[in-house]
This record gives sequence, C-alpha cells and structure tokens, in this order.
Amino acid sequence: MLVLEQLRQWQSEDSDGPTGWRGAWERALELLGPAWPTEEMWPGTVLADGGAALAMALYIVSREQDIAPVDVSRAQVGDLVGRQGETDGEIPPRWEARLRALGHDPEASGDPVSARWRDLRKDNSPPDNAPDAVHVDHGSECRWGPGFLEGLRSVLAPVYETRLQL
Repeated sequence: MLVLEQLRQWQSEDSDGPTGWRGAWERALELLGPAWPTEEMWPGTVLADGGAALAMALYIVSREQDIAPVDVSRAQVGDLVGRQGETDGEIPPRWEARLRALGHDPEASGDPVSARWRDLRKDNSPPDNAPDAVHVDHGSECRWGPGFLEGLRSVLAPVYETRLQL
C-alpha cells in the first residue's frame, strides 16, 4: 500500500471532523501528493504518521491563528515539533494542551481529531527489556518515540524539503 493511500483512508475516517480539520487534511494531501507519489508503507509507516501529524499541525496552527491551512508556514509547523531547550518528552503534553484549548478532549470518543491524536501520540519505542541490539540499532529500522513526533520530523527532513512546498 502506498503512503498516500493510507493517508486518504485516514482522511476518509476523519471526515466528520470540524471544518478546519477537513481543510488541514486536504492541505496535507495537497502538499504530500507530489512529494510522495510512489512511497510504499514499509518503511513508510513513519511517513504515514508524519502525514497525519502534518494535518494535525496544520489544524492546530490554522485554528489558533485563525488562518486557512494553506497559509500555515513551515516555520509554524516546525515550531510545533520542538523548541530550543525543549525535550521530546515535553512536546506531546504541549500538543495535547493545545488540542484541549481548541475544544478537543483527547480521551473523548466520537471526535475524529481526538481519535487521530490518540493514534499519533503512541510511543513506538521498544520496551526497556528489549534485546540490547534493538537499543543500539536505534537509527535503522526501529521506530522510536511518539508516532507524530518521529513522523513529522521525517516529513520535515531535508530530503523532502525541495519536494514539500510548505
């Protein structure tokens, strides 16, 4: 399955969301379509999480700033990923607080934004009792950290900068 197919499936599942949410999904797919025309899911699972996280970031910024998702800049999205002096452990609670401020209870059922957030915030790090080789091999095939964070960092990586016109 292509990453874009997975993202379109998630967009369809999230179609009952608020207007800004639908617009954020549309913008994310508009940006990612040309960048990933043939990207496969494996190892593209990180990219799929990154595409959904991009939609989430566009939604958060556009709602907070009262602008259209198309007007959200790369810098604004990048600011959501991390700030100087901030640890990775501080980022998920910050996103969650912002979603709450926008009226979303992350634990509520029936809210597509909250449902997608619950999927994206899952920590993909191997358990502490995993074999040492897993922890040493951190950079290759292992996923590490919250899905939205590792995914969005992948989406914003320099390798996609010229293809992702954000």
